[in-house]
Amino acid sequence: MLSNLLTLLASVILFLAISEAVLWAVAPPPKSPFPKGMFEWVPSGWRLTPGFTGITDNRADFSGKRVTADALGRRIVPAAPAEGPKRLWLFGDSQTFGHGLADEETWANRLQEEFNDQGRAIKVINLGVPAINVDQYITRLRHTIGEIQPGDHILVGLSWNDIITPQQVERENIQVVDGYLVSAAPNMSQAALKARVVLFDATGIALPPFQDLKSFAESLSNISALMHFLYPRAKAIYYRYRSVRPLDAIMDGKVPEANFYLLSEMAALARDRGASFTVLSLPDKIFFEDQAYAVYSVNGRDFPQQNYPGYLIQPLCQQNNIACLDVFDVLHRHQFDPVAYGQDGHYNPQGARVIAAWLATQPLFQSR
Repeated sequence: MLSNLLTLLASVILFLAISEAVLWAVAPPPKSPFPKGMFEWVPSGWRLTPGFTGITDNRADFSGKRVTADALGRRIVPAAPAEGPKRLWLFGDSQTFGHGLADEETWANRLQEEFNDQGRAIKVINLGVPAINVDQYITRLRHTIGEIQPGDHILVGLSWNDIITPQQVERENIQVVDGYLVSAAPNMSQAALKARVVLFDATGIALPPFQDLKSFAESLSNISALMHFLYPRAKAIYYRYRSVRPLDAIMDGKVPEANFYLLSEMAALARDRGASFTVLSLPDKIFFEDQAYAVYSVNGRDFPQQNYPGYLIQPLCQQNNIACLDVFDVLHRHQFDPVAYGQDGHYNPQGARVIAAWLATQPLFQSR
């Protein structure tokens, strides 16, 4: 019996090893795309290191994408003029920043190109930063408010994470170590964080911290090709048969309302400087792609509206007297182009073009 068990165990290990090797050859898992030194810590959180230039590559969806920061740690908009009588300030997370896109491919730069082609004297400034939320948007605005002038416009790119992330989240869970954004388990020592960075520099392996099973599995899927193949399928099965809806706790806790309170504070700061303020809903692909929506909503059970972000924020925009735009319809129409990366999920170059072309037609900018 022992001999048979050892033979079975060896066979399973061999099968897993062969499966891992085959999947690495045909579909390697995505890796952390951020080069060393890309981020630094400042009082408002993390930002691009001033003067940084580097290449992002996630190994699965994109490679050779250049990211450049100006002297203030803001992502450059190559088509932007040196000065402009009117300025459009973009606040947001990775979708606004242009994760997985080269400097010239971001929707911020494509929008600037639209303005230039139409002869509109508007300078676009991209303050988007990966992995931040609404609480940091308002902090960044407070640090920037002295630069805002009458006639300027502030546009906040609101993603799904922005809507559902409680503001009590511990920011220590994400730290900047040697220029990397590092996920940290509670009470993890600086020495342990540093060791993970040293290992990543030497091997390219981002050792996952064990915060909880979900985050551990997600991190592991960026190391193992087999785990990357199995995890989304296991997650879809779990979604289908789970008896609880985590979104219920978020809604009961009034999380979207709390985030819109911060957005209303941003709007007040803008008005005090004589600037306009708008929120732009930037939905994830799990909503605007029909197949992804069917899986993640369990055919509409968990998200009864396909444009669920828009469904949530529309009344909040009205209640807080905030002008809001929603790019869902145009992304939904173009879902088969496609407009998002298959593995990574962020908007791809086509998605950025679609967003910019649509945004440039909005009445918000017609008289500017």
